[in-house]
Amino acid sequence: SSIPSPASAIFSNNCSKRENRCSSSPLRSFHCVIWEQIFKRVDAVEGSRSQPISRRKKMIIAGSMLPRAARVAGAFRHVGAAAMSSAASEPIKVGIIGAGRIGQVHAETLAYRCPDATAVRIVDFFPDVAAATAKKYGIASSGTDYMDIVNDDSISAVWICSPSSMHAEQIVAAARKGKHIFCEKPLATELKQVDDVIKVVQECGVKMMLAFQRRFDPNFARARKAVDDGTVGDPYTFHLTSRDPAPPPVDYILKSGGLHNDMAIHDFDIARFLMKSECVKVTAVGACRVDPKIGSEGGDIDTAMTLLEFENGAFGVVDNCRKSPQGYDQRVEVFGSKGQVSFSNNFPNALEIADDTSVRRDLPLNFFMDRYMDAYRNETIQFVDAVVNDKTPPTSGHDGRAAMVIALAAKKSLQEGRPVLTSEIQP
Repeated sequence: SSIPSPASAIFSNNCSKRENRCSSSPLRSFHCVIWEQIFKRVDAVEGSRSQPISRRKKMIIAGSMLPRAARVAGAFRHVGAAAMSSAASEPIKVGIIGAGRIGQVHAETLAYRCPDATAVRIVDFFPDVAAATAKKYGIASSGTDYMDIVNDDSISAVWICSPSSMHAEQIVAAARKGKHIFCEKPLATELKQVDDVIKVVQECGVKMMLAFQRRFDPNFARARKAVDDGTVGDPYTFHLTSRDPAPPPVDYILKSGGLHNDMAIHDFDIARFLMKSECVKVTAVGACRVDPKIGSEGGDIDTAMTLLEFENGAFGVVDNCRKSPQGYDQRVEVFGSKGQVSFSNNFPNALEIADDTSVRRDLPLNFFMDRYMDAYRNETIQFVDAVVNDKTPPTSGHDGRAAMVIALAAKKSLQEGRPVLTSEIQP
């Protein structure tokens, strides 16, 4: 069979038929600029692969990039010719540290959904994993040393998706080289390290975003909007339920920092996000109800309830468990002076089965990567937008620190059997 035409040639052939219309309309010309940039990215993906990509596949890849391009094109109506100049500029070059599950999600998003950024290097402790990920997503270079990314002057931003124990040193190294930083939580494993990292980032004048992905999930974002626009009035109470489908092995527990710092920290961040206030008091109870080895060998709990009280008078409960028989359980309720907002679990389909015994449906999405896939993609898209358009990232080192303080207060409350003020927690 013949080798498919380059994607940019497909674009050129189609666009030439509209040449008269495009030349007469600045907006249509701008649309052509957007599509040209998208198809050049598709060609770059093809160039990294051993086999040509079919015309149909090229159109699918290009289509996956369209939502972001459409948003940029829509913005043209408001910002005029300046937007055309920005869109026509070259994508920023970025590097990815870590090619595990999260690193690959961000690599996919950068490859197919972020026309304004191009991943040019990826590293991982396992060279074969880095090389395979690079090949899959059209990344030009791979390796094992994160300093290869840090020392590459062509790279503007770095995605840190490595083990938690390495985050602090990698953030500091990247910041001192003037690179903007996207980091999976946590910033560091100790509170003093967190403070040191934040200080270095501020001194270096770079942007840093901590990836609390739930903020970027459509359901959580809509709940926050209902608080912002006054739909619920003054928030009174909240209830956050977060239960995993199965407990992790004890080896993981030993390195995790415990249930509060590893699992519940996402809920502590979301509580701050939805209440729009700082937590001042924490009361925690917990026990080992699922797996006795988590307690006897891991020194942790697997089931917990944590009461959080906020400066604005709001309070609520975070309900965690390492095992939920019905699968990944993620539910939220916020109650206020004017009303209530809530949402339940996400399901793989909307099918409902009804017969003479019951009305039922399939179980919820059973893995956090499936449940929050849109959120992982959205956070990368928003960070690229912050870097390219010089905006403040939507989450910061302060958010990471505040959630860690709540987690440490919860652990202290559990150990001492009393309410703990967050002001008691010091580096």
